[in-house]
Amino acid sequence: MESKPVIPGRDTLLVAEGRATAAAIRAEKPDGPWSREDLLTVFDQLKPTGYLGSTIDRQHGGSGLALGQFASLLEGLATEVPFLSNHSVQRFIVGAGSPEVRELVLPGLLDGTRIGSVAITEPHGGSSIREMRTTVVPDGAELVLNGSKDWVTHAMTADTAAVLCSDEQENPVRVIVDLYAPGVTRIPLHAHGLRHLTFGSLQFDDVRIQRWRVLEEDGVAGAKAGLGIARTLVAVQAVALGFRALVDATEHLATRTVRGSRVIDLDLTSGRVGALAAELQGARLLAYHAIEAVEAGQEAAAAMASGAKAHACAVAVRACSELVSTCAGHGLDRTSRLGDYRDDAEMLGTADGTGLVNHIIWGSYLKKHLGECF
Repeated sequence: MESKPVIPGRDTLLVAEGRATAAAIRAEKPDGPWSREDLLTVFDQLKPTGYLGSTIDRQHGGSGLALGQFASLLEGLATEVPFLSNHSVQRFIVGAGSPEVRELVLPGLLDGTRIGSVAITEPHGGSSIREMRTTVVPDGAELVLNGSKDWVTHAMTADTAAVLCSDEQENPVRVIVDLYAPGVTRIPLHAHGLRHLTFGSLQFDDVRIQRWRVLEEDGVAGAKAGLGIARTLVAVQAVALGFRALVDATEHLATRTVRGSRVIDLDLTSGRVGALAAELQGARLLAYHAIEAVEAGQEAAAAMASGAKAHACAVAVRACSELVSTCAGHGLDRTSRLGDYRDDAEMLGTADGTGLVNHIIWGSYLKKHLGECF
């Protein structure tokens, strides 16, 4: 009899493959932040899983995974190496890139010899698509990029960035930028979670951009679609961290005693384990439900992705924080990694829009459609 609940869209074999691959990576590279050379080695290890080609059609050099399958792989990886990223820019290029950018940039991203990053957040207004102050404007045969981006994953190690900015008519556009081009400055930021990665600000000062680097799309639609996918993927990774913390904590509590009984055997412990597992499983179900909505192109998909991401991260942070406290000194010991799971979940909570922003997006949609939920 099957002991685990079946979640539509979740591929348990890919989850297991992700976990095994992540364990091997963590065993070789326990500390961070990883250098560019470290990351290239990691992405080379990920090649057989289909990670770099993700949901891109095989005819374009991708892995041809369904979004649910790719999410399952990331869920497994997140138990040891969450938020590895470097899978979005190639999808953007396949979807809206010019022949030149497909020929010159895409191959390196797909074979793991080039690292990509996504630059959306700005110092003044976060990830608001309509309030971009970074601009790309014509200058002769080329374009000129000016502005700054904050909290860019892989900022210190990436070769290429998909930068969201405004054109001369103040329309949002995405541009594929060579981060080694003159005028690009990288400034490190020091995060309290996801310590295996680098984060930073990118400053663009009169960076010359060839016109073929501009993605051929509606910038708002493209950015929203990208955020929808990204938010669902963050959601499943946050839940994975919460479950990993729960497993580690219960294993520790099985070694502790109070008044002659193992702590894990106490009714209070059983009640809290059950409550946390129920919250995490509910968040996982919502995340995969949102993934199915995104794949099907449903009207509610973007809003549901926001709701799933905000909920999953909040649940994971609460679970990890409680488990750190429950395990007392063990929870505060860095070698136990319980604190790392909490810090990583908090970092995921700010990725692709804060919890507040995503709750507002979800709530605004629900107010108009709440009757359909019953």
